[in-house]
Amino acid sequence: MQNNLPPSTESAFALRNALKQSQVQLAHDRLFERLGQKLFMHGWSEALLQWLLDELCMQFGAAHGLISQQHAGALKMLAQRGKTFPVGARVPMLGALGQWLKEPIRFEAHTQFVPSLWTVTTVEQSVLHCYHLPIACQQRAVGLLGLMTGNPLSAASLQVLHSACGLIGFALQGQPNSQHVIDDSALQKLTPREREVFALLPSGASNAALALKLGISPGTVKIHVERILSKLDLNDRTQAAVKAVEAGFKSEGL
Repeated sequence: MQNNLPPSTESAFALRNALKQSQVQLAHDRLFERLGQKLFMHGWSEALLQWLLDELCMQFGAAHGLISQQHAGALKMLAQRGKTFPVGARVPMLGALGQWLKEPIRFEAHTQFVPSLWTVTTVEQSVLHCYHLPIACQQRAVGLLGLMTGNPLSAASLQVLHSACGLIGFALQGQPNSQHVIDDSALQKLTPREREVFALLPSGASNAALALKLGISPGTVKIHVERILSKLDLNDRTQAAVKAVEAGFKSEGL
């Protein structure tokens, strides 16, 4: 009798791979199960949105993530994790963002890094994988989900994220905008790089420390700070730091 069984090492590898896939699928099923339970018990809320983003980041190994809603030509942060702008901040829908959310929305993920969405350094960005998925309902733009992971995502993982974006889009459709809108007028005046410097000012760090953090020279940081003071009509970096806190940035250490 002919033995058609694969070698034992190949069988062990296939078994481990199948077990891993089964565990991943189980985790995804539990995510949607828990989401359904929370919606059933408490309904849609900003807290639920933050919970969902945290769960997605955990399951897909993303240190940084955001969920934003389109409103008046900008993306407003509804939930955030890691190095992106605070909840309530608004990012103008320019360049790639405008193209990605041009209707009718396509069912696809975009991997281009968009500096205006994130506050990671150039060095960090070079080792991370960016994923941006449109949040839509009936191909109408509602917002954007963004994740930055240490490893590339599989097609199956992106399919799960697309499903989550559909649920979020359906939930946000017709929802009133958050009442907790911060004063983001300052952000609108700054370039993406100036926003990064502005976001770090509450830390009280020196130009040298900020330069090390952002991968630029201390002289360039000084120029950015001077431009920030000029654009926001502020006297010194202390006032700028206070303005940054008012805009929602926290005084976390570098």
